[in-house]
Amino acid sequence: MAAFLTTSGTSHHIENIIMEAKAKLVLVSPYLKLSKTFFERLKGASGKGVVIKIIYGKDELKPNERNSLAELKNAELYYFQNIHAKCFFNESKMVITSMNMYKFSEKTNGEMGILIDRNNDKELFEKAMNETFSILKSSEAVLLKKQERTPYKAPANNAKNRHQKNSQRGYCIRCEARIEYNLDRPFCTDCYTTWAQFENIDYPENVCHGCGEYEATSMAKPQCYTCYVSSEAKFARQN
Repeated sequence: MAAFLTTSGTSHHIENIIMEAKAKLVLVSPYLKLSKTFFERLKGASGKGVVIKIIYGKDELKPNERNSLAELKNAELYYFQNIHAKCFFNESKMVITSMNMYKFSEKTNGEMGILIDRNNDKELFEKAMNETFSILKSSEAVLLKKQERTPYKAPANNAKNRHQKNSQRGYCIRCEARIEYNLDRPFCTDCYTTWAQFENIDYPENVCHGCGEYEATSMAKPQCYTCYVSSEAKFARQN
């Protein structure tokens, strides 16, 4: 019998579906903005050889999100403009829910869902699975190819202060929004306000301030190693 899920229960069981997948994994979510936890789970599934099919339909993926998905072996991305359903399943378990695979939904929205076990509800499970594959056939395949990102380039007139603001754009290391490049304040206004309540310079964040790639950064170390080396080398040459 299908089980009712709240927001936290939905997130928990989607995570389990990804972790317990043995050969295939299908994720249908109109809005796609993976949390770091879900992405790490997908990397784990990919490492086991699981074939991952993701269908989305709203908003353009950010370059760092597309690049991260391109790192997953056996991952296939599909676009279906009119998709509104949210469904996540492996060989034996399925969650049908109101929740997108979207960080904001997981943490903020009030969501509902149902958990279906193929062993207990085979007919229901297979009807939903067949409808998903019907949508998949009508979807457009999206090429997943990692693109090199251009790291931060310090302008010539910035040689005396590598932290000074400039016309280059960076990324908020917490929410990934595009902001001015400034190593002294690598957050957007909202995230900086939240960080300033505790001012923990070593608190782990999500992406590199310079290139926007997923990376274990912090206020103390807001760049990935590649961007750090690049900016330090340019600073040294200018001095």
